[in-house]
Amino acid sequence: MKTVNIIYGLLLAAGLSGCMNDEFLERQPLGDPTELSAFETYENFQTYAYGLYETFDALSYDADITSDDISYNSVRGSGESKWIQLLKVPPTDETEKDETKLETPWKYYGFIRRVNLMLDNIDESQLAEVEKEHWRSVGYFFRSYRYFSLLSAYGGVPWIDHVLKDDETELIMGKRNTRDEIADHILTDLQYAEQHIKEAGDGANSVNRAVVQALISRFCLFEGTWRKYHGLADADKFLRECKRASAEVIGKYPNVHSNYDDLFNSNDLSAVTGILLYKPYSNDASVVHALSIGGTTAASYYNPTRDLVDSYLCSDGKPRWTSAEFKGEKDMYDEFSCRDHRLWLHVMPPYLIDRSESSTAWDTKWKYTDNPKDKSFIDSLKLLVPAERQKTLPFRQGYSGGILGQIPHYDFYLNNQPWYKSAFGYNNWKYFNAYLEMGAQRNEETDMPIFRIGEIMLNYAEAMFELNEFSQTVADMTINKLRSRANVAPMQVTEITAAFDPKRDLGNPAYPGDYEVPAILWEIRRERRIELFSEGFRFNDLRRWKKCHYLMKKKLGQFVKKSDFPAGTQVTIDGGAAEGYLEFHPAPAGLWPDYYYLYPLPLNQLVLNPNLEQNEGWARN
Repeated sequence: MKTVNIIYGLLLAAGLSGCMNDEFLERQPLGDPTELSAFETYENFQTYAYGLYETFDALSYDADITSDDISYNSVRGSGESKWIQLLKVPPTDETEKDETKLETPWKYYGFIRRVNLMLDNIDESQLAEVEKEHWRSVGYFFRSYRYFSLLSAYGGVPWIDHVLKDDETELIMGKRNTRDEIADHILTDLQYAEQHIKEAGDGANSVNRAVVQALISRFCLFEGTWRKYHGLADADKFLRECKRASAEVIGKYPNVHSNYDDLFNSNDLSAVTGILLYKPYSNDASVVHALSIGGTTAASYYNPTRDLVDSYLCSDGKPRWTSAEFKGEKDMYDEFSCRDHRLWLHVMPPYLIDRSESSTAWDTKWKYTDNPKDKSFIDSLKLLVPAERQKTLPFRQGYSGGILGQIPHYDFYLNNQPWYKSAFGYNNWKYFNAYLEMGAQRNEETDMPIFRIGEIMLNYAEAMFELNEFSQTVADMTINKLRSRANVAPMQVTEITAAFDPKRDLGNPAYPGDYEVPAILWEIRRERRIELFSEGFRFNDLRRWKKCHYLMKKKLGQFVKKSDFPAGTQVTIDGGAAEGYLEFHPAPAGLWPDYYYLYPLPLNQLVLNPNLEQNEGWARN
């Protein structure tokens, strides 16, 4: 039940997540435990470990601002990510936040210290040996999870595997360990955890063997492909581990949940097929988020791009460029017809209602127009998401009296309805649901997946291709499981020739050494882009593939004609044409620099430790 699964959220709310601090460690056990007495029993370790779960970030619309999927259309010319504008500079310290509202990955050293504190006390505890192995495994999982973040961002970093004493200076004055050393430490620790953690963990929604294997899958795919495409050794070592761990997880969880929207808009994920670990929320426990309203308010700036929308396959499993089912892009009804249903669940489908009897923009009165196409997606969505608990058309933004008259709804033509506008005509509503009314909607309690089988299937498919072992059998146990609930024909491997998608990446001559993406790999990467849209993977995927030059294309929106709007409407179309794709930001000025593939270290760390070296290309001060 949800009450059980939110136990670590309750601990956070009670202030126990940071229970180990310097003052705490200096006290004697006069009602306050010492470090030794805090780590004696199984229950001591269990309570402490609950606080470690807070390290999992919540999903957010901000997650993919730095990608080719989303254009953050707030201020023309300056609302984009600093990475894309080529204006990224080294942060002043590890707590400095970027446009995704997150502090730098270097901050995770504080969390790693918390994990090491638990690990350092295992051998001196009263636990049986098998219990020690279990809690060591839990600690290794969490430490690896955040060392993975550090490795991804910076490459080699200092490795700290215990709580430093006063006379130890590894983090203060030590040099960076190499990427090879950090990657091997992570893999070795995760392999230990996989073999020694309790199979079922510590109950429902806890770190267990399958969750450890899921992290091995995620980490090893990243590291293996990073090494391959960035010219480093031992790529296959990590890809083989991805293959092995992924196959085991898929063997335990061979099926995906039948309703994609349930994964992101359910009040309780405990019984949802294929969810390995999730972040639970409860209003009663004061553990809430505001994700639904966050992307669907009057400031709906997270606009999906033309490039993303073009990526969704048609129902026959072919790209829009070659499918006989594609009806055209100049009308949104045509564009969304006969497409992958995940498009409808990511980007709000078009509709128009008759509001002639309504008196204000907030009135609930509406009826269908006489044009059948205006009701087509309203009715179709009811079949795709049967209960009105999640997504429903016409759109209501939490107001019991607020109905939006149509989609698309442009920011330059509000038509007397001020909310949920878009500069591109496309609106991201992946996390939108109608559980709560406005006012309560910042107390949302829909659970969020952390590890799910859909990702593991995609990891496996990609690793198998990179190992030259991809086949129809692999496609059927992975990609085609995902497509079966999205109204997309199964992948037929023999049909995917060099001509399958004429827009496939053939390499960019502006980037020396850039490579052509093979036709089947292009389709595997497409499936990953669609399935994991707005879950925070895209930027790191482009980084590991060494394809961040995708970010340097101008982001465009829907096809429109100026003549479709009243005279004087300020419609900004690419190239200043009378019809074409909506434009918001100009194309980035320049090429993606090679040194941008790694993050800059915080400047204060370079001052504190002169033995640290800044990543190549980034100024030291």
